[in-house]
Amino acid sequence: MTEIEVVTQPPSPSSPATVPMTRYVPIDIMRAANMLYIVGFWHLFQYTKITIVYNPITFRMLIFVLALFVLISGFLLGHKNNCMTKTEILNFYKTRFLRIYIPFLIASGLFLEAGLNHPLDLLKNITLTAMFLAPAPFTLWFVSMIFLFYLITPLLISLRRNALAYIASCVLIVIAMFLYQLTMGRMDMQLIIYFPCFAAGLFMATRPFPSSLSSTIGLMVLTVVSLIPTLTLQSDKLAYNPWVAPWAFCGSITAFIAIMRAGQNLKPIPLVTWISEASFFMYLLHRLIYRLMRSLWFPSSEGWNIVYLLFICLPIVGVTAWLCQKGYNSLLQSRRA
Repeated sequence: MTEIEVVTQPPSPSSPATVPMTRYVPIDIMRAANMLYIVGFWHLFQYTKITIVYNPITFRMLIFVLALFVLISGFLLGHKNNCMTKTEILNFYKTRFLRIYIPFLIASGLFLEAGLNHPLDLLKNITLTAMFLAPAPFTLWFVSMIFLFYLITPLLISLRRNALAYIASCVLIVIAMFLYQLTMGRMDMQLIIYFPCFAAGLFMATRPFPSSLSSTIGLMVLTVVSLIPTLTLQSDKLAYNPWVAPWAFCGSITAFIAIMRAGQNLKPIPLVTWISEASFFMYLLHRLIYRLMRSLWFPSSEGWNIVYLLFICLPIVGVTAWLCQKGYNSLLQSRRA
């Protein structure tokens, strides 16, 4: 969601470390579909009185969608960066600051102005402490979390040549999060749930995907097994329950590999590419636009509410986000010129 550079593809998903040649169409598809799930379904129906759409299936799908977003973000960063020098690390942070942090801060200010967040939430976003001082801000917690992952990306990239050292470091990071929660009790558990997905994406970016039948079946079995424990948990409490971490981890890896392989020969689809490119600003702006559109006019009929949100408000979100992304890209390019 938050990684907005051009998505590129090597000749074969079996060797993702090769030189980029064309768009990574499967990633465009995943980002577009995931964004529509969040913006066009999960959050959209919160502006109606229909609650039947929030059920055990859709709650677990939400965990899966967010996990896949995080994994894709890690994969794209890992695919573009390898053996980073000090200069490259500084450029990496500078790029993230300009492309992600600045729009994030502007959105945080707009959320405060619209009454969607509180002044303390703005302070948490500015200082990137939201995930360590739960509760995290409404909606924008995801960008805050991703940015924390960006901060440790150069370290993880420097370790991933040695698989054992990489895995051990990731385990230590998770243990440190749990220790913080045990001592302070202020950790947003979503940080623990989704960090392994980000780390997996970074790691997978420079290694061949599993290709044997046995490995494919193994991944599918692990995914099913990881889902089973979540069935005993209360659906509306899943988001903060660390027991869903195996489902997020296994589900996102299995789906990512399967979709990358199935879509490796697909040609770019204009609408999908358009949504994928606009996804970051769609996430930042959609609640603000929904709120504005509701204040201007909102049908009294529940059925027409959905029609209005889906066919008027959602397209406006997409067009506005795309224009904002294009305009911001142009601003950054002119700044470099």
